[in-house]
This record gives sequence, structure tokens and C-alpha cells, in this order.
Amino acid sequence: MVPQKCTICGKVIPEERLKALPQTKRCIDCAREKGSDVVARKVDIGMDAETYKDLLGATRS
Repeated sequence: MVPQKCTICGKVIPEERLKALPQTKRCIDCAREKGSDVVARKVDIGMDAETYKDLLGATRS
């Protein structure tokens, strides 16, 4: 497998990072400095936001 390089600094991205975040294009140092390039997918929670907030409040108290 060809090593994947960071699109910002050009360093090789460690295999462990690629296993955890296969879609990343940044090394950990550049991700910390410039922000992550990984976009999380929004998941439908099956309820309106207010009900969800109430539920969270109930489980945290």
C-alpha cells in the first residue's frame, strides 16, 4: 500500500490514524493546528430537538 501524505505539510499520515479515520487527508499535527478535514454525518435522532434536550437533561441530573 502506498503511504498517504498530508495535503498540508506532505508528511506521511500514520497507518493507525488512517485506520481510525480512513477519509482523512491531514496528519494529526495539521488537523490540530488547522482543524479536522473529517466531516461527521448527521444522524436522524427520531425526535424533535426540544424532546432530545429534555431527555439529555433528565439523564444527566
